[in-house]
Amino acid sequence: MRIDQVYIEDYKNLKQFTINLDENEMKTVLLGQNASGKSNFIEALILIFKYLDLSTDSKRQSPNFDYNIVYNIQNNVINVTCQKGNYVILVNDEKQTFKYFFSDEAKAKYQPKYVFTYYSGLSNKLKELFWDHQNNFYRKIIKEDFKDAELDSLRKLFYVQLVHSYFVLLAYFTHEEEESIKFLNEVLNIIDIESILFVLKMPPWAVTRIKNDPDDIFWTADGLVRQFLDKLWELSLAPIHNDETIRTEFAETEDQKRLYLFLKGKDKLQELAKTYTSNTALFKALESTYISKLIAEVKIKVKKKNVDGSITFKELSEGEQQLLTVLGLLKFTKDEDSLILLDEPDTHLNPIWKWRYLEFLDKVVHRPASTQIILSTHDPLVIGGLKKEEVRIFRTISGGSIRIEEPEIDPKLMNVAKILTSELFGLPSIMSKELEDKVNRKRYLQTLLNSNKISKKEIVEYNDLSQELEDIGFYNVSIDSRYNMFVELTSKHEVFQKSVLTKEEEKELERISKEVAEEILKSNSQGSTL
Repeated sequence: MRIDQVYIEDYKNLKQFTINLDENEMKTVLLGQNASGKSNFIEALILIFKYLDLSTDSKRQSPNFDYNIVYNIQNNVINVTCQKGNYVILVNDEKQTFKYFFSDEAKAKYQPKYVFTYYSGLSNKLKELFWDHQNNFYRKIIKEDFKDAELDSLRKLFYVQLVHSYFVLLAYFTHEEEESIKFLNEVLNIIDIESILFVLKMPPWAVTRIKNDPDDIFWTADGLVRQFLDKLWELSLAPIHNDETIRTEFAETEDQKRLYLFLKGKDKLQELAKTYTSNTALFKALESTYISKLIAEVKIKVKKKNVDGSITFKELSEGEQQLLTVLGLLKFTKDEDSLILLDEPDTHLNPIWKWRYLEFLDKVVHRPASTQIILSTHDPLVIGGLKKEEVRIFRTISGGSIRIEEPEIDPKLMNVAKILTSELFGLPSIMSKELEDKVNRKRYLQTLLNSNKISKKEIVEYNDLSQELEDIGFYNVSIDSRYNMFVELTSKHEVFQKSVLTKEEEKELERISKEVAEEILKSNSQGSTL
């Protein structure tokens, strides 16, 4: 699955918006200032594939904007144009009938099997786009005659939430692949899983139904979740029912009927997993407890390196849970045609994990030809190992329209400081404004000192600034002699002391810089020094 290009006529701030991605690359990272359209582009992709999946021959659905998208999947080129709700669909340049393209057979061939989305923010703006798929999934899995074999084909669109981190960790330990265990050990320091406690509660929908069957241990739950709970009950150690008063808010409580199902060790967990065809199927079965509003809490005890005793999964940091969740879901879909949309997934990660984030993604996805990852970030550490083909910069231009650019230089050829001050992020300096002002002032005073035009008061100021910069370990001399010469010559001019410039001053600075550069090049060519 690889998106080649997208055109969006009018969606939020995306007006006559065009983006071309390199279909040869598994991942594309989106950069740009806040409100430059990155998240809106991700939203638009969700809506495009949401309505392609929900559409049938008799009921075609579409987003509230016109678009064209071209993508490659299973050696086929799919070209979809949607205008005012009307579709024109080409597969390998051949026009398709709606009856065929929106059939289950064609959807399996021509649409991604999964569209996973993760957003680290607090807003529900993305989550709401998935409600239709979650509702459809729920209505199917609660049927009494639901078959586990149907799991793999259910629910293409999936929104990742923090609760899923618990299910992901369990799925990691059900089939202990060497690479997965190595990742848990070396990156998260998780050595083993000791126990799992499922805390269930009677859901609101069961209040009336339980009257007809008051002895039902799972409050009349049916379908997939019933099948899962039956298996869990068989493997649990001493299941306990209990009526409890639970604090739900600061000054509010709620009476709940609860059921505690305890699994001792990963052996029981692995026995539970054997009844499912894949880790993905197990994950969906676990998630059915959440969707059915049956799960109150999952308490997982893990053994960690350098920790005396065990800790609960809840005690792991947000960054640990975030990394585990995203990589775990990628792991489960690595052999499928999947589109992975990650909106600022690095928010809670430490600098080392940010720096290694894309390396982690590469290691998880073993068949990159079947997966595409589109990721937005504001962190220069994340993109340090990328080629320019893997980066797209969102720029807001005159009139508020959005222009997409590919950088001129590979980010992997730059250090973090260079990335920050390059076109990728556009910072005027990697120093604070206060520090930059001091450096510029010190350089200006140095030129006065060298030309014997400095006053006694300025000498004191110069010495104080020099000492202060030395005390904080700042070195303003580089190993490049021509750069040192450039700094010395330009610092003679007062305009170079300023951090914020007017348009006229910017032009003056540019003129001076060019003159100095030409003077340095001329002196070098003549073999002399200035």
